[in-house]
Amino acid sequence: MTRISLALAVAIVVVSAGAAALAAPLPPGGTFTDDNGNVHEGFIEAIAAEGITRGCNPPLNDRYCPGSLVERGQMAAFLARALGLTDDGGRDWFTDDDGTTFEVDINKLATAGITAGCNPPANDQFCPEDKVTRGQMAAFLVRAYAYTDPGKGDWFTDDDGTTFEADIDRLATAGITLGCNPPANDRYCPDDLVRRDQMASFLGRAEELTPMVPPPPAIPRVETVVSGLASPLFVTSPPGDDRLFVVEKPGYVRIVEDDRLVSTPFLDISDLVSGGSEQGLLGLAFHPDYAVNGRFYVSYTDTGGDSRVVEYRVSLDPYLADESSQRPILEVDQPASNHNGGMILFAPDGHLMFGLGDGGSGGDPWENGQDTEVLLGSLLRIGVDGDDFPSDADRNYTIPSDNPFVGRAGRDEIWAYGLRNPWRFTIDAAEGLLYIGDVGQARWEEINVAPIDAAGLNYGWDSFEGNECFNDAEAIDCERNGKTFPVLVYSHSEGVSVTGGYAYRGTEFPSLVGHYFFADYGRGLLRSFRYIEGQVLADRTWSEFGYLGNISSFGVDDSGRLYIVNLGGDLMRLVPAGS
Repeated sequence: MTRISLALAVAIVVVSAGAAALAAPLPPGGTFTDDNGNVHEGFIEAIAAEGITRGCNPPLNDRYCPGSLVERGQMAAFLARALGLTDDGGRDWFTDDDGTTFEVDINKLATAGITAGCNPPANDQFCPEDKVTRGQMAAFLVRAYAYTDPGKGDWFTDDDGTTFEADIDRLATAGITLGCNPPANDRYCPDDLVRRDQMASFLGRAEELTPMVPPPPAIPRVETVVSGLASPLFVTSPPGDDRLFVVEKPGYVRIVEDDRLVSTPFLDISDLVSGGSEQGLLGLAFHPDYAVNGRFYVSYTDTGGDSRVVEYRVSLDPYLADESSQRPILEVDQPASNHNGGMILFAPDGHLMFGLGDGGSGGDPWENGQDTEVLLGSLLRIGVDGDDFPSDADRNYTIPSDNPFVGRAGRDEIWAYGLRNPWRFTIDAAEGLLYIGDVGQARWEEINVAPIDAAGLNYGWDSFEGNECFNDAEAIDCERNGKTFPVLVYSHSEGVSVTGGYAYRGTEFPSLVGHYFFADYGRGLLRSFRYIEGQVLADRTWSEFGYLGNISSFGVDDSGRLYIVNLGGDLMRLVPAGS
């Protein structure tokens, strides 16, 4: 591959030469999650393999944003990488790019004579945020790659007399453009703005790259791993352990190994657990250092109906818990048998998070949702590696100093509040997002998404159900200021009770990485969406999987595979079709 640019003195400079490096095999669906099936995908992959693009959503960079328009600053970065430019001339060429992301690349471009600025005759500005037209792009590429031959002359019918007609003709002669209206291609559309996917093709041809076609995305299907479980409510794995641990409502934790159910329960606390209504053994979380300290935590409603979080340790037998090792962590009184929440998990910072409903009944009669002096209707955040309450045998935890109500009115344990029944929440550590599936009252089910470091959020219940005022008779309750509203709602014409899930981070379905999976308990269909920059995208119902029963929960194993459990006793898994 030969890359050339015009130096400032108009001399032709060979920037680099040689064959393109061999790229690693592309995963199914390709490098990026958002360009599958795009007509320019082959060139997008090619410039990614050459390091000309790194993606559009750092630090993840799992997306390319093919439909986004190219700004002049971004164009500078594309060309600087493609040409291997390193010399910025030791000067600040323009007055309007100071401190911008692309200032260094812009200076390199100016030093190489590829840009003269955007405000002739002064040309003391570059206009880094202006969108690039196809005509302007022709001029950039002609200077960058030293195209001089206009060929047959007037290639297109719609650029006659335009500023960039000569550059457009040179680009056509070099085979870099074919026109904008296939199959005729008698027009160039010089005033149209350039998209990132189009930019990939222009650069790919200029760099003489071969389009790289990735294998088609893997198509998922649902397979049953184990049946006959006793009302399973959750599934998880300890860090670094390939076994599955399934929570059963009556009070058992069961192990599934090599897709087989181990006959003896790992933990049996059925004599401690109440089983009515929405009660039972509700949650399980393994300490991040479980492989060393053997500590794990369960959440359940006790025989009096109150919520408990209790620590246990594994015995010398890795298939059996030491039931005598129980240590109470936290207890919360429950006024009713429903809306117990019960999900527990360890956040990336090592703190334990615990979701509690509003106390039950209907309509939050105790007004717990908006009361930060009680723990109900809240998401709690505590530490389990110390004890701030040594004189209280039933409180064995620490309060993180950065919890939002520390030092002011409100319970110190609370991280967020205004929740009705957060039946399953999760943290997507890759993007630093907290997802909460909050069960609605009579009209709306909701999914909330917020940055994991956003402390003290008020999710609105019982002032609001979904996006609607719930207590509309009291005007003060309808105040929207200070509330965090769901990113997705659906009505009770579509379902009856949301079951929160997980953002997929496995390896089997690259095109689904980052998509959040959830379901409705009554409808029994899998759903997913992608949350990007405050927007819900690719909202999908996976009707092809059919009815999956009363989906009670989701789970992931240590490799990121996605699991589903239903109250009828099935443990299911998302797998590639044909496997």
